[in-house]
Amino acid sequence: MEKKLSSNIIYEVLKEKFPKKNDFGDSEFKEELDELLHFGIETKVQLTSLVLKHRSDVLAIDSEPLDEQHLKWYAEGNLIENLSDKIENEYWFALPGLLRITLELEFGDKYQQFSYKRDGIE
Repeated sequence: MEKKLSSNIIYEVLKEKFPKKNDFGDSEFKEELDELLHFGIETKVQLTSLVLKHRSDVLAIDSEPLDEQHLKWYAEGNLIENLSDKIENEYWFALPGLLRITLELEFGDKYQQFSYKRDGIE
């Protein structure tokens, strides 16, 4: 029997499939669980398959360098923890961010509209 998705399983899959450097920040993966269920991802096998399908594209997005203006803003405002490490090691997003990029790649406009509504963006 397939394992039903839970917050713990989400973390387990993401931790296993994405680099250790992206495992930072605090998330209980409850909001992410609701999002996955909303889009029909209900089991560990489905989540693993989804993550593997988009893994290389997600990591390419994560490693894209920031433009000079954003780097300046983040440095001046001390807005990103460990900024120099992230620049040096080419990563930006924590595991929840990587999952959301995965969902956007998979579901496109449908996920983007969902996220705008979730975040109160008109």
